[in-house]
Amino acid sequence: MEDLRRAVQERSLEEREKIERAYEFARDAHDGVLRKSGEPYITHPVAVALILAELGMDTDAICAGFLHDTVEDTDVTFQQIEDHFGRDVRRIVEGETKVSKLTKQTTSLQDQQSENLRQMLIAMTDDIRIIVVKLADRLHNMRTLGSMRPDKQQRISRETIEIYAPLAHRLGIGQIKWELEDLSFKYLEPEAYADLARRLRTRQDQREAHVKLALQQLREALTEDLELPEWIDNIDIAGRSKHLYSIHTKMRKEGKALEQIFDLLAIRVILTPKPVNAPEGKQKDRAEEVREKRVCYHSLGIVHSMWTPIPGRFKDYIAVPKPNGYQSLHTTVISTEGQPIEVQIRSRRMHEVAEYGVAAHWMYKQGDRLGEKNREGWIAQLKQLQSEIADASDFVDAVKSDILSGRVFVFTPKGDTVSLPQGSSPVDFAYHIHSRIGDTTVGARVNGSIVPLGSELKNGDMVEVITSKNAKPSQDWLKYAKTRSARSKIRHHFRLQERTESLQSGHDSLERYLRKRQLPVRQLMRTKHLEEATEKLLGTRNPDDLYLAIHAGKLQSAQVARTLAPQLAQEQQPRKAVTTPRAPDGGTVYVDGMTTVTKMANCCKPIRGDQVMGYLTRGRGVTVHRIDCPNMVRLLKDEPERCVSASWDPGSKGNMLVDLDVVASDRPGLLNDVLALLVEQKRSPDRVEAGVNGKGDAHIHLRVAVDDGRDLSALADAIRTVGAVRDVLRVQGRSSKRIPAFRTSGDD
Repeated sequence: MEDLRRAVQERSLEEREKIERAYEFARDAHDGVLRKSGEPYITHPVAVALILAELGMDTDAICAGFLHDTVEDTDVTFQQIEDHFGRDVRRIVEGETKVSKLTKQTTSLQDQQSENLRQMLIAMTDDIRIIVVKLADRLHNMRTLGSMRPDKQQRISRETIEIYAPLAHRLGIGQIKWELEDLSFKYLEPEAYADLARRLRTRQDQREAHVKLALQQLREALTEDLELPEWIDNIDIAGRSKHLYSIHTKMRKEGKALEQIFDLLAIRVILTPKPVNAPEGKQKDRAEEVREKRVCYHSLGIVHSMWTPIPGRFKDYIAVPKPNGYQSLHTTVISTEGQPIEVQIRSRRMHEVAEYGVAAHWMYKQGDRLGEKNREGWIAQLKQLQSEIADASDFVDAVKSDILSGRVFVFTPKGDTVSLPQGSSPVDFAYHIHSRIGDTTVGARVNGSIVPLGSELKNGDMVEVITSKNAKPSQDWLKYAKTRSARSKIRHHFRLQERTESLQSGHDSLERYLRKRQLPVRQLMRTKHLEEATEKLLGTRNPDDLYLAIHAGKLQSAQVARTLAPQLAQEQQPRKAVTTPRAPDGGTVYVDGMTTVTKMANCCKPIRGDQVMGYLTRGRGVTVHRIDCPNMVRLLKDEPERCVSASWDPGSKGNMLVDLDVVASDRPGLLNDVLALLVEQKRSPDRVEAGVNGKGDAHIHLRVAVDDGRDLSALADAIRTVGAVRDVLRVQGRSSKRIPAFRTSGDD
């Protein structure tokens, strides 16, 4: 807390008092609770608040750092937090807590992790401070991960390096990103981490001596320059040690030995330009920006005049900033000692952005100059993924591949920069510009040369898309597209195309049927008549649904024609009605357009009143299923051309057998009471089985005859009146379905 108080000592008295109140509130709430390490729990929120203070976050974010676990782990409520600390603090804490609470509704650990990350990313789109507090929380947890079991260390470290470190990078918070990566590396690959740390330590004294000499030479050159001191107030020059995970990744990716890594030795030059004499506003901002660039490029010239630059090792992130707003000049040179040294040159403002990223917004209040537009772009992309993807795992995978992956920077013909995931192709570039551009692409030029659409784009490529008004996407593009957004737009095109073809097919089938019977096609296929027919057959008033149902085989053209022209039903030959073999006097079924043998499916055992559909078997006539039977659903998908409409003969009568499962709490005389009710109703069951499970739940299986669905509902209602009976289910194959209550009025 003393460190925190020193970090916020320049803030107003009111802000400091609010921070103290938040500390005392959290301390009292977590009183007596210990962490896994045995420390008092309050040490964790204090550490989180200190990290936020060092980032320069505002007072509300620091208070939320103290309070982020109070609602989840104690009796504190959101309303109490709002009453004591205001609405903004409540919103941040609520965003933190919502993530943890919702994961408890999921089933598996993987689902919990995915839902956790999904909710965190969604919350971040409402207030960026939520994710900054979450990053501070994760950083302290990683610092104290040693008290966890090895399996938890691995799981948390994997999640950190795949999600949290890239998020810190996207927000531009370099100091958190590097530490999260190194800590994750330590637990994910402990042997490689220890070996690399040992190898770096063996020559540390020699490297430090090289850097010390280079620092002295560079400081003298910059301060003795004739022009530079006139433009700047201060020059900070310091050695920068490259982080272990960064070295490890570079060695593995480029197949290099440690001695071949040129930027192990690094110097960072931070320049503070003198204030510009100009009126406040855009003019002054522009003048300051020009001065910042001038001193940086001038200093680069001094560095290159002192030492020999290594070709291909210069990166200009001032002219082309990273998507997170990072700006700096990077060059690698050979020092007078013959050692390669990386030199980074940036202004004070650029350095704050590089270290604190989005947090610098609260320190400088200059959103337009801190990569705000780039952040708004990928947060908008995050919102788009949220609206498109319902499954938590798919959402997290899409965020990893489209937003948190490595980036490649390419240019449009007008010179605008486009940031895409590494491995992206011209197809991704085209759809990134606009869906219409993507759909009409026929080719691409990269750096002036025609290239295949599946080519991988490289940093600095200038990409031009060639389009044609009549062009259409190809299925092969799904292989070329790296981004989920591009693949989604390509699939959307094919879905629209398939729907158009299906509508035309259904329309043509109905028109052919009507013409074949010499009916007035133009009159019957007017929108009004089609809407009425659709409402009768499908319950909607959109004729497109009618055409799609005909194409899918859910409706036959003959059935639609009879609805459009009722006189057609009277002229047609009567269809053959067949009774169910199980109940010879049971209900009869009409199968649309068929005069063949019909039998009831054993899997779902339809009874009169059920919605049914027929399946044309090979050599065994038509099998009639309930329309919601899983087998019927599968057949409609796999063999729609063999599925036909069916309906009950309204004049048929007779009993049909159904299987019932009576679910009850076990008690003496239960079975006797159920059977007595059946006798009272003058029903004689064909089959009776009863049993009790280990939890005291009784199941009585009955096979009884009923007239139709209404009779079945009435019987189920009567059985439910027996004491201890909880429900009556209708058994259909391996599944059961609740029988709805009997309706005494308003029945169809």
